[in-house]
Amino acid sequence: DAAMFGTAVRPERKKERPAARLQSLLTAFQGRVDGVRGVAIADKSGLPVSSSFTTRANVLTVTAMATMAIQSSQRVYQNLALAGPNEVVMVGPDSTVFVSSVAQGALSVIVVLEGFANLGLVRIEVERLSRELTEILGL
Repeated sequence: DAAMFGTAVRPERKKERPAARLQSLLTAFQGRVDGVRGVAIADKSGLPVSSSFTTRANVLTVTAMATMAIQSSQRVYQNLALAGPNEVVMVGPDSTVFVSSVAQGALSVIVVLEGFANLGLVRIEVERLSRELTEILGL
């Protein structure tokens, strides 16, 4: 018995609290993609649900503004009578911000990247992260 010997037993992933599972997802994402400065998940109001940012960035401001960017881009497409988009990529001189709409707009995934990051890999990994998020949160 683990309790009798004073050792910790790692709970199965399904039994972990959702917040811990989300944090594990973000950590795993950063381990699979080179050049990630930070990744966050926001609700449709732009409020942070989970974040791995370790910089001084104000996560609330980042998630709110990035969510507004994806929502604004969707309105532009609607006004043009076009479908989409599900993602927005903002490229700066030494960094890139990638925002993806998840679960019919219920969530946004925001990834801040170094300029050298592979956007193809980022897209693949954000799709994977999105599937895992919808499972964990039951969306």
